[in-house]
Amino acid sequence: MERIFLAINSPSLRRRMTEVLAGPGWLISGWDGDRTAARPTTQVDVTLAESSVLDADPSLAQLSARVIVLVSGQHDAFWHSSAFARVVGIIDRDDPDRGYIAAVREVLSGRGWVSPELVPTLLSGHVGHSRLSEPPTADLALLTDREKAVAMLVAEGLSNSEIAEQLTIECSTVKFHVSNVLRKLRCRDRSQITALWHSRALPACFAA
Repeated sequence: MERIFLAINSPSLRRRMTEVLAGPGWLISGWDGDRTAARPTTQVDVTLAESSVLDADPSLAQLSARVIVLVSGQHDAFWHSSAFARVVGIIDRDDPDRGYIAAVREVLSGRGWVSPELVPTLLSGHVGHSRLSEPPTADLALLTDREKAVAMLVAEGLSNSEIAEQLTIECSTVKFHVSNVLRKLRCRDRSQITALWHSRALPACFAA
């Protein structure tokens, strides 16, 4: 039985990935709070890690010869990271569940994988060559309560569909709110929303 190790900080995303990847019969493990205690004692078949986690702890790549990285779109910091050369698969946080399964299956078969949504980024020729922008410093008070709720869930690593389910709204409505948050906070992407949110240490709940 193939063993998949998840190096994912977001509890909700980790639960989703565990449920999805356990479906084909793979053995799923990963940390839960104490990273050191949760590390496997033997080598795993595939390590699937969030880009920020892999960049902060390059030793994760040593757990497996095959590493898949989870990114947040085309502007994720991963594209400019030294970790770029250590992965054989790239999936997007908002990929459908079947995309996660396809990525792991292809990598286990000895092939590589790139999310179809991310192929244009790779083909553009700009990967790794542009300078990272500084985290935004916009005023979060510009957001409505609903936009703050959406921004909080984005910062927790939830996808648009997961946010829609949690707030009981349509996915199209989530996309509308995310667009407003990006515009109002002058953020380029979801990773900048996350950086800004955590830098302000805001309360965890807002009125819906």
